[in-house]
Order: sequence, then structure tokens, then C-alpha cells
Amino acid sequence: MPEQFSQPRRKHILSIALEDYFHGPAFSKIISRKRWGHFETRFEQNCLAVLEKLDAVGSCATFFANSWVARRRPDLLEEVVRRGHEIALAGQRGVSFRFLSREALREQLLRDREIVEQACRKRVAGFRVTDVFLGPSDLWALEELARNGFVYDSSVSPFLRAFSAQPWRHFIHENRFSCGSLWEVPLASQKIAGLMIPIAGGNYFRQFPEWLVNRMLNRWDRRCTHPLVLYFRLWDFDPLQPRLQTGSLWRDFRHYRNGERMVETLNTLLARFRFTSIADHLEMTLPAVAPLPASARDAVMQAASGHAPRIPISIIVPCFNEEAGIPYLASSLRQLKENLGGEYNLQFILVDDGSRDRTWEVLNQYFSGQSDTLLLQHPHNRGVSAAIMTGLEQAREIACSMDCDCSYDPNELKLMLRGMRDGVDLVTASPYHPAGSVLNVPRWRLFLSRCSCSLYRMVTGRKLYTFTACMRVYRRSATVHIPLQNGGFLGVAELISRLVLEGKQVVEHPATLEVRIFGQSSMKVLRTILGHLRLLSELAQIRLQNRRQDTVESASRLSAQRAKATTES
Repeated sequence: MPEQFSQPRRKHILSIALEDYFHGPAFSKIISRKRWGHFETRFEQNCLAVLEKLDAVGSCATFFANSWVARRRPDLLEEVVRRGHEIALAGQRGVSFRFLSREALREQLLRDREIVEQACRKRVAGFRVTDVFLGPSDLWALEELARNGFVYDSSVSPFLRAFSAQPWRHFIHENRFSCGSLWEVPLASQKIAGLMIPIAGGNYFRQFPEWLVNRMLNRWDRRCTHPLVLYFRLWDFDPLQPRLQTGSLWRDFRHYRNGERMVETLNTLLARFRFTSIADHLEMTLPAVAPLPASARDAVMQAASGHAPRIPISIIVPCFNEEAGIPYLASSLRQLKENLGGEYNLQFILVDDGSRDRTWEVLNQYFSGQSDTLLLQHPHNRGVSAAIMTGLEQAREIACSMDCDCSYDPNELKLMLRGMRDGVDLVTASPYHPAGSVLNVPRWRLFLSRCSCSLYRMVTGRKLYTFTACMRVYRRSATVHIPLQNGGFLGVAELISRLVLEGKQVVEHPATLEVRIFGQSSMKVLRTILGHLRLLSELAQIRLQNRRQDTVESASRLSAQRAKATTES
């Protein structure tokens, strides 16, 4: 920042959300909470880097942690406290005050606070919502916070004309209720042309011009006796974070714009201002929290002797130009191993389909040397279905396939495997099933996919809702012999269609299809449409030939029966 801040006259307040890049509000509609565990995390290294910067200048901060982070890395929360900072509670994403009843809010607050307190071993006194800031109609929740033992909240960020009739709400103040009191620590805003404009940091620092940010901060420092309350997220200071495919220019703008300058912004702020935590500003002493006794759910489960052996299965993952998504895949497969490992003996078969980027190198970096993983490589690109067939050649009798980008939740395989009963040859994920769903997929692509599936249903004569999903469970002996004429996306539809025409048993499992978040789809739309039309014509001919053959066989059987009856008479 070129403009110099004035020398500090007091300590201001710095608060930081202890969260990762995929927790960002820009992704709230495309990355569900259940998928967080699939990502390679970066909040640990980002947190340690920020702690080093704060140590170097002698400043403190309040770190708002959610229950997911607390469960995953309690040692990191303990380290934050050990270095003299405060841990407060961040609400769950997608669950703001305005969507909860008093009872639901109380239950969530107490449960999440206990998780965070057990992680950091300190009393948690503060709270902040994650996705949205509180408006005038949400203030009923402040009394509920006070009733449940919270000392302060920092969920208000005055914007435009909100709280214009209550200007005292723009600064730190105490709310008094019959059940007790609660301090409100609103994020900094300044009035410009009669409207309150947030200057608290994070997204505002990335979107506003630097000269405007500097001017508003200097103006606050010179004229306002209240401390400046700033707010950042850890991923604000991570220019090397993976770039996710949001499917929206607005989401990209919101999350990534000017991200490279944020590290320098933090350095400049720490050099010009002294910061403290909210608890220190309120002169609070947070007591230690005693650990709870080990519960039954935390006990290590011992396998009983004589239990049924684990079922051997293979999981095939075709990969093509997926360099950016391999860390996400690795985390997803680790979680899948935890989910399925107790019941199944897993073998992973990862097939690099002639990638032109560093996919093969990164696959070896993450998976080489693992006894349960087989890495295969095509010398040139042959297509996703060819990669699946290559995997099937090396697979066990029960084999699964899944997309490398995990556009279907890999954990759905647990339910799909249960559908592989005697007599069933294939179980396919089905987003177009009445009980399935599709999230954030472009409408034009959804329209084309639904139309193609309708045509395959007409041609094959089998009432299946989805013919194009790569997420499947196969009986190897029923599928590996099929001579596919198409190696790419067409081969995925061809495989299931040929099985149907052979009279094999195919079962659909309702599933949710989500938009890919790493890399770009390798499907060529016009070429794929023409290919589907050609394949449909070929399948129609096969079905017609099957009908003729069935007619001839039926006639032969009928003639033989008549001849036998004549002879007997």
C-alpha cells in the first residue's frame, strides 16, 4: 500500500477465520460440507505462517474456528492458544441465525462450542456467524447467545442503511438482557455519502482500490476513538491455493480477485498498527477447560476374532489432464478407504489416459509405493471408457469406477455395492432418477445429457434414467468381454447399452451429480453429439438383429414342437 498509515495511538482488533480455501462463501452453493474431507487442506500451513507474522510484530488476534477444523486439527488450536491468541467459535456454513429456531440455535451453539473448547482446552467466549452478517431482524439471537454463556458476538457489519437509526451499533457496545449481557463487536464500516461501507478487510480489501482502503483506514485512525475491528480469512493470505472451477465469473471475482496482494496487505497492516484479540480488549481472562472422559465413540474398535472376511473389490479411476485435482482425489480416496475399509479389501487402480500435463508425475508423487494401489498408463489418450476397460482387465470380480474429479461423492459407492446382489451385473449412479439430483451443472449440458438418455432408453427398450454416468459397480465377468467400439465418453453409454441388449441385469442407484471444481472437462460437445447419434443407430441395428434372431429361434422351436406332436400322434 503506497500511502502511509498514521502512527498507532492504541491497539486495534484483528480477527481471523481459521478456515480453508474450500470453506469460502463463494463455494457455498457448489461444495457441500460432506465434501470438505475430500480436499487437500492448507489451513494448517497458512495458520502457522500467520502466527509467525504476529509473533514477529508482537500482535495478538482472535481466531474464529468451526467445529470441522477443531475435530480435524485440535493440536493446531492448542498451538494458537499457546502463542497467546484467542480461540472463538465460528458458526456452521449455510446455517445462519435467520434459518434457525431458538431451540435449534441453542443445540448447535452448545454442541459446537464443546468441540472447540475440547480442542483448544480454553473457554470459548465469542461467536461469529460464517456466511452472512446480522441485520436488524436477526438481533433476537444475541439474547440466545447471552443465555448460553457467550460473552461477546462479532456478527454485525453495518452496511448501507442498516442500523442507520442506531448509530451506536456501529461500535463496540454492551447489550443488556434479562438473562445477562452480551458485548457486540461489529466489524468496521465508514459512512460515505450517507451510506455505511464496510472496511473490515478480507473481500473488501481485495475488491476496493488500495487508495480507498488506505484513506478509510487513516480516517478511522485519526478521527475515531473506538478500535478498528478487522476481519480476514486464512485463505486470504494464500496466493498458491488451488484454483477451483466455480462455473461463475462472479464467484471467481469474489474469491480470487487481487488475491496475490493480500500477503503484502497483511504485512503492511501489522507494520503500521498494533493489534490485540477481542478477549484482551474486553479485559477477559479465559480459564482452562478440563478434558472430558473418553467416550464410547472415541474408543478404538477391536475386530472380533472369527468375523467374516472382507470382500475384495477394485476401484478404477481414469485420469486425463487432472494434475490440479490429484491432491483432491488423494484426500477423497483416503476418506473412502476409511469408510469402506472395515467391510471391503480395497484395491485402487489409477489409469493415466495419456495425459499431456503432469498427471502421471503427480499420481506417482501421491500414490507410488502404496501396496493397495496399481498405477497404469496409456501411451496416448484413448478415452475414459477405454481407461475403465484397462482397469477392468486388472480388477477383481467386483469392481467400481468413479470420476477423477469426484463429481459424484465417492462415498456413495458404499450404498451402490450393496445393490450388487446375486444376478445383478452392473449398478450405475443415476442423477436423473426421480430420487437423484443435479447441482450447479450448466443447463445446456443437463439438457443434452437428459435428451441423450431418453434416446438410449427408447433404442434399448429398457427403462433406465441414466446411461452416461461413470460412477458404477461392475461384475467383471459380465463386462470385461464386451467389445467397445468407442473409447471416450460414448463408450460409457455403449457399455451399459450393450449389457442391456445382452439381457444383463442393470440396477440404478439415485445419486447427486455436482459440477467439477478442478480443471476442465475434456468432452467435445459437437463431436460427442454426433457420436451419440451414430452409436444410437448402431444399437438400434443390434436390437433389430436380436429381434429377428429371436423370431427365427421362436419359429424353429414352434416347428420342432409341431413336428414332435405329429410324430407322437
